[in-house]
Amino acid sequence: MSRGAVNPFMEFDASLKRGVIAQVYLFYGEETYLRDLALVRLKEYFEQGGQADLDVDVIEGETTDPTEVVARAETLPFFAARRLVVIKNPSFFKAAKRVVEASDGENPKTSNREASLLQYIKDPSPTTCLVFSTGENIDKRKRLFQAVKKYGREMEFTYLSPGDLSRWVAKRVGQAGRKFAPGAANALLDAAGPSLQALSLEIEKLINYTAGREVITTEEIRLMCPPRLEDNIFAVVDAVGSRRYREALTGIKDMLATKEPPLKVLSMIARQFRILLMVRDLTERGCPAREIPERLKIHPFVAQKAATQSRNFSKPLLTRALSALSELDVGVKTGKMEFYPAMETFLLTLGARGKGG
Repeated sequence: MSRGAVNPFMEFDASLKRGVIAQVYLFYGEETYLRDLALVRLKEYFEQGGQADLDVDVIEGETTDPTEVVARAETLPFFAARRLVVIKNPSFFKAAKRVVEASDGENPKTSNREASLLQYIKDPSPTTCLVFSTGENIDKRKRLFQAVKKYGREMEFTYLSPGDLSRWVAKRVGQAGRKFAPGAANALLDAAGPSLQALSLEIEKLINYTAGREVITTEEIRLMCPPRLEDNIFAVVDAVGSRRYREALTGIKDMLATKEPPLKVLSMIARQFRILLMVRDLTERGCPAREIPERLKIHPFVAQKAATQSRNFSKPLLTRALSALSELDVGVKTGKMEFYPAMETFLLTLGARGKGG
């Protein structure tokens, strides 16, 4: 989220408090926690108005036909002034597979099937609040998306910015009578990542573990919140870039000791080097740092770390590293190489070439 941008959830919550409700919503994006919380707040809003259970309809949309959605939305309420109809994971906003497409990028058969829903969105029932909620990648070129954008409200729930995440975790532990020791909040964010769902679970563990104490320390976070595979991979690549070869190899051994599949570790290492190369390339071409996360579809935390890490490698060295990892992948899959000895050779060779490549 760019600086100065309004958090979609806060904007939505403020609208509810003012009693401003759209007739059609599309909630989408990777931040599951806030998407789900928006639905909870919307249900609470209707319940405050005396909404009966019969007037709240929640449907699994993956197997639901658009015509059925329209039928549900056009059903009159029984005991309240308005109905709430929620369609979870609707398939008809997804980016379509590559097929013979119409001129607007949609499958003609799909478009015909969705015609009634498209018409409904343009002229929705005044007694229904229709909500679509999905974490899938959506196709913003589709007529259904464009119709919701024009006649209703489309809201993308993305991961919070680093600053908003820090404030969120501090507030959550504060509500439980806890506070973070210096550096502990960053340690939690590094361990759990930007997902509020994951952070919420880790905070709950920490609150239970620190019962009777006020301060949550970095040591307690390291004990209770083991780093994600992505962070272990980052640490390995960072160690290589800083010529800490023994530390990098120890990191590989630790991941294998925790039963991480070798090919998964290899794939993640290759992904990290790919991100470093793309960040390095964009930076050298003058791309502003604030635009890199959106360009690469990665979180600002990841982009910031990668920008720092990429300075340890030249572009030619990163290119050669990816080529070597591709060969290593083939060698391991065909049984011509053993994973750890091959990774050991790769890392030591990469380090020996040095920063200049």
